[in-house]
Amino acid sequence: MTAFEDVELFVKAANRASRMDELTGLLSDAVESFGFDYVALVHHIDLSTPAVEGRTQFINYPDAWRALIRARGYLGDDPVLAACQTSAAAFLWSDLPGILRMNARQIEILSAAAACGLGDGFTIPIHVPGEVLGSCSFGMRAGRSVQRKSLPAAQYIGCFAFEAVRRLRLEGGPPRDPRPVLTSRQFDCVILAGQGKSDWHIGQMLGISPETVHQHMESAKRRYQVASRTQLVVRALFDSQITFADLIGRGRPSPD
Repeated sequence: MTAFEDVELFVKAANRASRMDELTGLLSDAVESFGFDYVALVHHIDLSTPAVEGRTQFINYPDAWRALIRARGYLGDDPVLAACQTSAAAFLWSDLPGILRMNARQIEILSAAAACGLGDGFTIPIHVPGEVLGSCSFGMRAGRSVQRKSLPAAQYIGCFAFEAVRRLRLEGGPPRDPRPVLTSRQFDCVILAGQGKSDWHIGQMLGISPETVHQHMESAKRRYQVASRTQLVVRALFDSQITFADLIGRGRPSPD
């Protein structure tokens, strides 16, 4: 079974989930299947306080680390959360020194996390205009290396999990706005971007310039009110505007 097929199975099950405990169970299973040990799916507000309405919080980090965060008040200085504020792209925790100019407190936090059994990890920032910043992080036990081949699938799983949480929280609330509709050219660009193609490559395949591809993608992102290409692909998949068959080449013929 391919990574895309594993992601597709997760998405189908997440779409059927009617309770948060079902969704978090699915997420825990997915974490293990992709070679990670821990997961944190959160909105970036005070995570040390009891749950409040509208906030997402699912964390299964080591108990010792969670206790230390509360005891030492690390949350406000957490370098992973700080990096999410400056990056729309997913990142490895080992790459944090290249993203942030870390201060002594942040370096201390990473060392303390390792001492509590939490090593390297991978974080997907979730930027939804008009909502609190969120993220999905996948962590490793100290001493274990991240399996880089799993990162693309983990990025999709993280975004889909957050979308599923948003769906559960919106159900029973005010009616949602009608889903955005992509133009034919935006549709083509989103599918090819979901296949991992660059603007230059998409332009070569569609006979348009990279700048025009970029404009189509930016327009599609504005229609969906998302900040990254991954979120755009996820939302289009969630709304059934594109399919996994499109992304893995089993739907419409690939221009390749």
